[in-house]
Amino acid sequence: MKKLMVLIVLTSALVVSCSYFSELNEIAENEKRERGWRCRYNYRGEIQHCGYIN
Repeated sequence: MKKLMVLIVLTSALVVSCSYFSELNEIAENEKRERGWRCRYNYRGEIQHCGYIN
């Protein structure tokens, strides 16, 4: 019974942390869209660095 309770607590903690990080990612994406986002590319077209436009 104790193992089941521990499993339930750990599973609920995992769900809460995943939703928290999902919300943080959504906030970061909104900031990128609002402020603008510029990336630098190398000669092969691969992204080297991205940053906010001031």
